[in-house]
Amino acid sequence: MNLNLVKKQYNNLLNDIEFDELDLGLKKPNIFQILSITRAEIRHSNFLAWLLDPNESHKLGGLFLKRFLREVFSSNRFEDIDQVAVEGLDLSSTKVLREWSNIDILINVDGIIICIENKVGSKEHSNQLERYKKIVENQFPEHKKTFVYLNPDGLDSETQTDYYHPIGYNFVVESLERILDIYDHSLNERVKNYISDYIITIKREIMGSDKLIKTAQNIYENHRELFDFVIEHKPQPVDRLIPILSQEIEKKGWILGSCSGKYLRFYTPEIKDLIYFNKIKKNGWKNRESFLMEFIVYPPNKKLVFKPVIAPSDDNYDVKKLDSMLREIEGFKEPKGKQWLVNYQQNIKFDFDQIPELTDDEIKTKVNLFIEKISPAVNKITNKFLENSQVLLKMKENK
Repeated sequence: MNLNLVKKQYNNLLNDIEFDELDLGLKKPNIFQILSITRAEIRHSNFLAWLLDPNESHKLGGLFLKRFLREVFSSNRFEDIDQVAVEGLDLSSTKVLREWSNIDILINVDGIIICIENKVGSKEHSNQLERYKKIVENQFPEHKKTFVYLNPDGLDSETQTDYYHPIGYNFVVESLERILDIYDHSLNERVKNYISDYIITIKREIMGSDKLIKTAQNIYENHRELFDFVIEHKPQPVDRLIPILSQEIEKKGWILGSCSGKYLRFYTPEIKDLIYFNKIKKNGWKNRESFLMEFIVYPPNKKLVFKPVIAPSDDNYDVKKLDSMLREIEGFKEPKGKQWLVNYQQNIKFDFDQIPELTDDEIKTKVNLFIEKISPAVNKITNKFLENSQVLLKMKENK
């Protein structure tokens, strides 16, 4: 695609009224998006527990709880509980617990226990539903008990269909929309905003039914070629990370060496004159260093990797002697390779998926935590070079 065509298609996009609608819709502040918790299962459970507790600060009383209980008690899985009985329940002493014995939400109301397993993106595992059922039965033998499997599509549990009543997030949305519609004038404005934001979040991020989703789909269909081109060339998380990591390396006083792609290589100023630079052999490093410390930015494994590397060198330079020196450092081992010698490696987890949501300062903070963790190894390597400075200088001069 040439530049003139890109500009033409971009102008067409800007003149599309649906693009303006989408832009305005996405710019509306939403507390769940601001906090980056739109698909965080724990946060959804926290908010639902808040709504379900009639004694909480939302001042809804039992409005949402009653609607939820009527839906649960309508199931034929719980023969000893009838939805008609909901109006007669004493809600004053209701307790809503989070993560009690790892159960997402546990409601204790008027002699009835409601055990809720909430799934937003993950699936049931490790027989958890069966375990939770046994825990509730053992801890509350005299209570009536119900079990709920809350998930985006209202699907049955894969393992406990006889005991867990499925409820979809569409029920949550419909219930909250009804409450907002009927009780609009009596609700606190802040509470209304929270609930409205939550409804939008469920529709957009979990159910895919928000009207902006349809608008976005229409825009894509009408400008498919432009969007495909943009997606193909969109920035990758490492495109932001690597420049910041480079800057922080230099702020530390370390010196960048030959770098390429996801590999950032450096050395400390103390050992600058002790490193041999190849005169004959091309080892793939631009400056032909015989030794560098290396950061590898590796998104697929969600890792930042640090390792010192002895590179292939001219025949007159004794790389084995250098390797032997480094192996004197505690924790350093005999290298596995024969040409590229690596006798130490430190892997640190790094969530690259977070990068688009982080500011540059937040990325700097994470980068500096990583640098702090590998600094002891860098210092040990530097000290080992300095201890052997005379030998290393002679090796450079081939004397």
